[in-house]
Amino acid sequence: MDNAMLNRFYEDNVKMTRDETSQNVNFVTPLVNDILQYVHERDKRFQIQPLNVGSYYSHLKVSRADEFDYSVVLDAGSSFRWSTGTPAYYGFNESNEVVKSSIPLPSAPVGKCFTQIVGTIPKWNNERSNEGPACLTIALVSEAVNRPQIRQYVDAKRLSESPAATLTISHPNIAGGTISVDLAPIIKLHIPFKPEFGWPRSRARWPSWAKIEEIKADGIHEVAKDPFYWSLSFVMCEKKLLDGIDSNGTCRKKSQRIMKKLRESWCPKGTKQVITSYHLKNILFWECENRPSDAEWTNEQLSVRIESMCYLLIQHIQRGNLPLYFHTGVNLLENKDRDVLNQVVQNIFKFLNNLKMQL
Repeated sequence: MDNAMLNRFYEDNVKMTRDETSQNVNFVTPLVNDILQYVHERDKRFQIQPLNVGSYYSHLKVSRADEFDYSVVLDAGSSFRWSTGTPAYYGFNESNEVVKSSIPLPSAPVGKCFTQIVGTIPKWNNERSNEGPACLTIALVSEAVNRPQIRQYVDAKRLSESPAATLTISHPNIAGGTISVDLAPIIKLHIPFKPEFGWPRSRARWPSWAKIEEIKADGIHEVAKDPFYWSLSFVMCEKKLLDGIDSNGTCRKKSQRIMKKLRESWCPKGTKQVITSYHLKNILFWECENRPSDAEWTNEQLSVRIESMCYLLIQHIQRGNLPLYFHTGVNLLENKDRDVLNQVVQNIFKFLNNLKMQL
């Protein structure tokens, strides 16, 4: 694999234009602040200051600054801890009362709503919505967007399989067309990692002890799901792990961004994207743990790392198991279409065998 060719590909296809990025960020930031100020005034449980998450704020965005993700912090008003005994599912019934069960509740997405946490899950007795926090977030955001000063260029809708409120923004001050902004409710629980999560691994030499302690100190949070249920969220763990990952001039994020751009040609057009940027983020984390030395991540090693991550991804696809980095009991390839995954593998092999043509 050729370093010079990969660097040209990065410059021509991966890097974002600085002026366009600045223009879009300067437009999005005050708009989101205004919307969340409105949401907070309508319901004090939602905090004004969001958590900046997603690929842009982790410096992993590719090509254009056209997508921004924020977690809207919900004040749960209680402390939480892991319980012992039978795993429990928490949700809301038709009367908006919190209910607990040892088995998944009706319509509960198995594998997504498992909490086994003791604490006070907020009730949602609110006249604007009887469907739980996710729908309430969307309702309040929609109200904020419907104000005369912004409704002419901002549209709010619900993602098809997500509790997030999605804003589609069209405005003359936006460079390159439209911008998508996702707002999803999150509860900052700060609950500790459990031993069965398999992180941190005792013999791993990456990340550093200081980084591990920083992540453990913040702990695990929860995000709203479908729309009554809550799922463990490692989004802030991942963000902290990425912070400073290239402080010594390494190419970890650059490698990840190239992989994300290459993914666009690996996933068959017209099919559901079975390999997402989140899969590739976890591949990066596993590669970093497998190759902990900064000397293995210099710019001169860029092609070596890209090739290695390609084969690592192939290996996990062929096994049918890509463990979540922070919770190895979660298989990110579970229930993925095997035929489409096999096609992805073939496309990666084509890339590896003929780099010049593929790039």
